[in-house]
Amino acid sequence: SYFNHPVRRLSIPLGLGRLYNARPSNIPPFCVRIKSFLVDSNIFTVQIHPTSVFIFPPWDVPRITYINPFLMYDKSTTAPIVFQQIFLSHRHQYNTYIPIFTDGSKTTTRVGCGVVIADVPSSFQLNALCSVLTAELTAIFLALERISDLLEHKFCIYSDSKSALEALSHPQNGTHPLALDILCLLQSLQARDFQILFCWLPGHVGIQGNELADAAAKTATTSWQQPLPYADIKKFISNHVHNLWQISWDRQVSNKLHSIKPRITLWPALPVRELDVRMTRLRIGHTRFTHKYLLFGERVPRCNTCHVDFTVIHILTECPLFNHHRLNFFKTSSSDICDLVGERPHPNVFIFLKIIAFYHFI
Repeated sequence: SYFNHPVRRLSIPLGLGRLYNARPSNIPPFCVRIKSFLVDSNIFTVQIHPTSVFIFPPWDVPRITYINPFLMYDKSTTAPIVFQQIFLSHRHQYNTYIPIFTDGSKTTTRVGCGVVIADVPSSFQLNALCSVLTAELTAIFLALERISDLLEHKFCIYSDSKSALEALSHPQNGTHPLALDILCLLQSLQARDFQILFCWLPGHVGIQGNELADAAAKTATTSWQQPLPYADIKKFISNHVHNLWQISWDRQVSNKLHSIKPRITLWPALPVRELDVRMTRLRIGHTRFTHKYLLFGERVPRCNTCHVDFTVIHILTECPLFNHHRLNFFKTSSSDICDLVGERPHPNVFIFLKIIAFYHFI
């Protein structure tokens, strides 16, 4: 552990830790709970790339302007051969610039980047926590490092990542730290009379250099260790916690809400707060009518028609007493609870509840 870590003083003494272990019902502090998570996720050894705000003075912030000869063409409606011809025309116009192709690749298990210079590919496997943007920027950074060792001084870097090129075109506070490193290296190369252009091209349309860079990024085996931007680590932690939450939620099959919302996602709220509150109560199955007996020590309310306890599901979908109203408002007498109060609630569900005089007891 780091002695100067800002949350080190929040760590609990060993004796207090034993007390928490002896009383599982007591929730330990955050610093204890997060420790096991960090160990399980294997990010203890990951170095964070610091973001320096004052690398460049405000009046001299370097930025790039990238070329886009494909601006007027939609990839979904344009044949690959058209893009190939446009690229050949572009290369004829900039034939004095040596082409360099870069690409990044990310799958569920690996991240890589590739650089192609003079049809010779080179690639590196990156930390699996890296985002696609980090992989694309790493490829551009490695290309500039290669350029610094070459005798030629005119190059054109081709990338199929608009997000990477935009990060270099509009640097600002919060910019990807690797983008700032690229701009810093680019500035030093320009001071040595290097002329470096950037160009966007569409991926997977048969442009040879881009296809080579893509293949190199996907098959990279040589590891390249680098500090990671905090945004990548933050996204990984968020996804990892969400996955753990989903696993825990999948086990709670007896929960009333689970059958309605099996996946942990953000559902849109209803525009009227009163309706949104009532909809939430219907989804979790807790209403004033079905659960007030717990507060007043009364008997569980029972359906006189079906001789079962009243529940939200029974009222909305099961009780035959309301079948004619279901046919009228839902066009079926066998509605599914998810269709009525799911992510997109049925527009007539509250009208139905008002007609059967249940709305004001939710």
